[in-house]
Amino acid sequence: MAYWAWAGVHWRGGHLRDLTGGRWTNWRNIATDVAIAIPFWIVWELTAWLVHRAVERIPTATATYQPPSGVAEVTLWILLSISAGVCEEIVFRGYMQKQFQAATGSIAAAVILQGAIFGLAHNYQGWKQVIVIAALGILYGALAAWRRNLRANMVAHAWSDIFEGWLRFI
Repeated sequence: MAYWAWAGVHWRGGHLRDLTGGRWTNWRNIATDVAIAIPFWIVWELTAWLVHRAVERIPTATATYQPPSGVAEVTLWILLSISAGVCEEIVFRGYMQKQFQAATGSIAAAVILQGAIFGLAHNYQGWKQVIVIAALGILYGALAAWRRNLRANMVAHAWSDIFEGWLRFI
């Protein structure tokens, strides 16, 4: 999906930085984005917990999760988490959110629409998770709209995937 988002922008003469908002140019930019990503992740965790509590009584099948174990699985999980943090942000917040904003003329509508599609893209996890992930996608969309780049999003997203998929269980 990230390739197709890049290809769509490149086809129109754009660059990857048009989706991401550019790269880090100095250590101060990195520190700023990490300093934003850390409290954002705390808000993310609180939001996830609250939405989980709201949907926990919905009767639906949800697959049980088996966290990675062993050096090879953990290493692959970390690499997958970093990849998802970068690629999903490019696709959903970098590409789709900008497309929805152009189509609707509203950043609020764009944030909500990309969040809904982000949740639906995770329907393999079950409908409870779709609801939770859609709410989190909206939160990520709000951060991207505020920052006008995806760097803090990518850091927070990769970290949350690493934490939720592995660190929470050790």
